[in-house]
Amino acid sequence: MKLLRSHAAHLTISFLYVTFREQHVQIIPSDELESRLAVFLQEHRNEEQLLDEEMGTDQAAPAEIFNDLQTKAKMLVSLWCSDEKAYIRRYHSAEGIPVVELSASVERLFTWLENSEPTQFVGTESRFQNILLQLRDLKEHTTEDPAARIAELKESQRRIDEEIREIKSTGRAETYSPVQVRERLESISRDSRGLLGDFRQVEDNFRSILQEIYREQSEAEATRGTILGYTLDTNHRMRVSPQGQTFSSFWDFISQDSDDEIGSLINAILDSAETKDTGWSDTFLTHLKLYLYQAGHKIVEQNRVLTDRINRILSQQAAGERHLVAQLTADIKKEMLTYLPRIDSGAAQVPAGFLFIEGRPELFFPQARYPVFPMQTNDFTEMRAFDEQTVDPSSLRELFTQFYIDERVLQKHAAEFRSERNGGQFTLAELINKYPVEKGLAEIVAWYGMAEHTDRMQVLTDRTDVIRFNRNGAVVSVTVPRMLFV
Repeated sequence: MKLLRSHAAHLTISFLYVTFREQHVQIIPSDELESRLAVFLQEHRNEEQLLDEEMGTDQAAPAEIFNDLQTKAKMLVSLWCSDEKAYIRRYHSAEGIPVVELSASVERLFTWLENSEPTQFVGTESRFQNILLQLRDLKEHTTEDPAARIAELKESQRRIDEEIREIKSTGRAETYSPVQVRERLESISRDSRGLLGDFRQVEDNFRSILQEIYREQSEAEATRGTILGYTLDTNHRMRVSPQGQTFSSFWDFISQDSDDEIGSLINAILDSAETKDTGWSDTFLTHLKLYLYQAGHKIVEQNRVLTDRINRILSQQAAGERHLVAQLTADIKKEMLTYLPRIDSGAAQVPAGFLFIEGRPELFFPQARYPVFPMQTNDFTEMRAFDEQTVDPSSLRELFTQFYIDERVLQKHAAEFRSERNGGQFTLAELINKYPVEKGLAEIVAWYGMAEHTDRMQVLTDRTDVIRFNRNGAVVSVTVPRMLFV
């Protein structure tokens, strides 16, 4: 609302929209943004008075400064980054370079402006089909009756078999018309841009956690345990919240999409759209996976920065305690240096609580111990070359038998076993009886790591199961908390 009511709203919105939204840019170096703004101001000399008035209402500056476009651009960027405006946010990247990104509120403003813009092409069929598809999917995955679910799956199978028979009989596969293809591309592009804007709000939520931690730190009675406990509790609430669960599912897919399913789908669709002459020329979808990965990675990086800041806060408090101890020790030494000469000369009485002994005291605390190095013996025998020495075969076997646990394979086993059980509940021990452990204890640990990111795997700490697997020909038994698949 502040941006829409400002003196130069149309200029500010136009510049930020072209720079970030039209160019599909998430972040931009601050120097580059200032240079682009200077060029923009040069192109809109006849309206720069509006920007001068906006700066004049917030900060005083000599009139001659406004004649320098580069200086004016620098001042405008600083104004837009201020807490008063907050159109954009400036911070240092991991490389230490000042970068700028849009705020979450401006992202929502751009989405609103895009949706409110009148268009000659209004697609209703694809939206209705999308609504119908979601309704069917929601009904399918909320029905708890196994018989009803089996009936729905058989109906879907019947439709698929019928379509296969029709294609075989006619030798032709029915496809969308150019209008239908363009309509669906418009919908996908619009939803994708909205999704990128939603990531800003997730970033703001993580950033609010950090600000709350700083507030906890500023309180006099806040201890390291209090701050750490608050951080862990808040982080847990974020992870189990609907927003945290949906982001975890998204990030698990986008970060493990080694086959580039998104890119392959989009390239195939755009190639087909080009042959159908749909008139689609927007290149945004071509780099959609990159944009999604960058937006998600920024949130993961924000979480990493949060952890780093917590470590710094705790380290600073520990350093403060060490400094206090050192200061007290120095004060005691200073008092003793001024008091002992008076004791030796007899000018002062020995105060109560002091004990003087002859000779050096025998101190046994670690700081007073001298380092003792082990005895070394010199061996002057002839050194053998490496190729003359025998190599342990087991060491070589461990070197060349490294393994990687693919979570997608484990998820596939769980899905297949769930289908065999007709969607019924089962335990990890029952699943492993069907699909034995192949990679040792690390594979069992991977199951419990996956349980943190889904509500379909529950760990019952009050009950246990015994899991057995083979390792080097021997049977190993492990007692673990019961994991229930629901």
